[in-house]
Amino acid sequence: MDNINIGLLGCGVVGTGILRVLADKRDILQKERGLSIGVRGIVVRDLNRCRDDIVDATKLHTDWMHVCADDDIDVVVEVMGGTDSARAAVLYALRHGKSVVTANKELMAKYGDEIRHVAREYGQYVRFEASVLAGIPVVHTLETYFHMSQIVRLRGIMNGTSNYILTRMHREGLAFADALRAAQSLGYAEANPDMDVDGIDAWCKLQILLDCIGVPQDARVGTEVEGIRSVSQSDIRTAQTQNCKIKHVVSAQWDLESGLVNWHVGPESITLDDPLYAIDDVQNAICIDGDASGTITLSGPGAGALPTASAVLEDVLKIAQKLQVSLSV
Repeated sequence: MDNINIGLLGCGVVGTGILRVLADKRDILQKERGLSIGVRGIVVRDLNRCRDDIVDATKLHTDWMHVCADDDIDVVVEVMGGTDSARAAVLYALRHGKSVVTANKELMAKYGDEIRHVAREYGQYVRFEASVLAGIPVVHTLETYFHMSQIVRLRGIMNGTSNYILTRMHREGLAFADALRAAQSLGYAEANPDMDVDGIDAWCKLQILLDCIGVPQDARVGTEVEGIRSVSQSDIRTAQTQNCKIKHVVSAQWDLESGLVNWHVGPESITLDDPLYAIDDVQNAICIDGDASGTITLSGPGAGALPTASAVLEDVLKIAQKLQVSLSV
């Protein structure tokens, strides 16, 4: 039996979801993979906060340095959010011989190059599947599939909040403000929804994917990041008369001659035959066009505690496999 110990930075909704999935899948992992994943330390801001029963209070710490430097921890999982403390913790963990899994899109969009560089420098692994579309394995697909086909376009719905709001506007004729309040009441939108409805969240996810593919910063040509605040019921009705829907779409188009990638983030009117037409509510999807492969569409839950936890733990498993191979050589 191989044992992998993780240090968990953050124990909110996603962190608790990780503990829940680990508990549910423990026997399957041991039986089918011969692997035991243990949680050695959990970093939280408040030790006195009431938590789910799945959280072992004896493993709680407030000092992330203590957990990141623990010699018995193999992988640090960062789900605490934000950028400043998360960046410091991730870099500290890598420099102390820990591989890292993160679900933090802002962190990877802003500091991804630096984090990958430090990981290479210290011979560690960094994985970030959950930072893009939670349970949709787009990073895995881009890393493992497109060796014999040149990617020529990415296009997707990459923010569940915006998609839910636009869906309600289409189905029920709600104004933007009313649809936003409905999303907030159901927990699909934050009290401050700017990142989602202004397109910033979707833009961050696109930058992570372009990083993953290896597109240099100076080859990325973008016009603007536009959200959905300007979408009116008049726009919705016009689209409906044309059998179209307005969706918030992220796109990147490769110019194979120049090597430039033209990207755009904003609302589009899409037709019935478009793969994104049927993606409603909080679902996400991405279409990957290859010159030989054609269009591959991945869709599913782009957010949520359990889908995100599942993606995080898939990354932990990938690192565990690499560690097992290196130890056996």
